[in-house]
Order: sequence, then structure tokens, then C-alpha cells
Amino acid sequence: MPRRAPASQNVISRLRAWFGLRQEDVAFYANVSPELVQAAESGRRSLSSNLLIGLLPLLQQLPPPETPVVAAAVLPPCLAPGTAAPDAAALDFRRRVCLHQAGRLRTQAWAQCSATRARVAEHWAQALPALLAAYPAPVNPTDPDDAELHAGLIRRLHYHARPLPAEDVTRWHLLQARIVALEAEAATLEATLG
Repeated sequence: MPRRAPASQNVISRLRAWFGLRQEDVAFYANVSPELVQAAESGRRSLSSNLLIGLLPLLQQLPPPETPVVAAAVLPPCLAPGTAAPDAAALDFRRRVCLHQAGRLRTQAWAQCSATRARVAEHWAQALPALLAAYPAPVNPTDPDDAELHAGLIRRLHYHARPLPAEDVTRWHLLQARIVALEAEAATLEATLG
């Protein structure tokens, strides 16, 4: 039995995460059944050529897989020799408070989904010109069903690429700044304690 690829390495998982798609959406763009997409994403079936060909316009918009981010260096202490050691309990308590607050802010950011929506909307906006060029016209323009299917596809592409309201984007950036600051403070305190 073939081993299932980790979700981060599965091309359908990456595609869904990058563009914020459901499996049904992937099936729509590839013109295959949702069951085939589900089986391919879970690793129960290999990626068929029909699925890959149908998803090619979207797949070409994916960036290469991410590389891990290296943590910032901790500044050396600049205390005078003979300075008393800090109160480890107080530093550890503050570290735990920072991590707790950062966790609550992350939950808040995920609850409003602004981070995900903003990232996904940006990905769609960047990919929209290439995707519109990849779907230039209905396969059979005289067939009303083909024309309607193509028009639906174009509407869906524009819908996914719609921008977020400025207040949602601002709220997300402020939350991210607070999360980064709290996590950096917790990491510095941990380094001091270690």
C-alpha cells in the first residue's frame, strides 16, 4: 500500500491552502468528481492526468514550497559583572503570560479568518490574469450549456479575487504585530532562563 504524502507536500493540499478552496471547488476547476479529488488528496489514489491537466492553470500559480524561517538572534546581555541574577520565577511567569496572550490573539485571528482571507484573496488577485488567460472562451460557444459553464467559471474566478475591506486587513496586521511581539518577548525570556 502506498504511503500517504504529508499534507504539506501534497499538491492538492497546497493548492487548497494557497487559494482557500474546498475539495468541491478543486473538482469544479479540474472538471472531475469531488470523490476523485478527495481520494487523490488523501493519498488513496495517485494524481490522474485529467486532474493535473484540469488544475494546471491553478498549479502554475503556486509558489515553491516554503523553507523554514530562522529565528532572530538574541542580543547579548550588557549587564555589569557581579549583577544579581534575575528572579527566575518572575521571568517564567511573564514568559507564560506572553505565550498565553499570543495564543488568545492567534485564536482571535483565526476566528475572524482575516489572516487566511487576506492571504487567499492576495493569491487569487495575483493569479487572476493568468487564470483568465488560461480559460479564454467556452469550448463550444454555440452550446448554451458550455457558454453558461464558462461564464460561471469566470464569475467564480473574479469572486475569489475580490479584495478584503481595509478594516479587516488593518485588524489582521495589528493582531499579527501583537502576536509577533509577545512571542519574541517569550523567546527572549526563555533564552534568559535557559
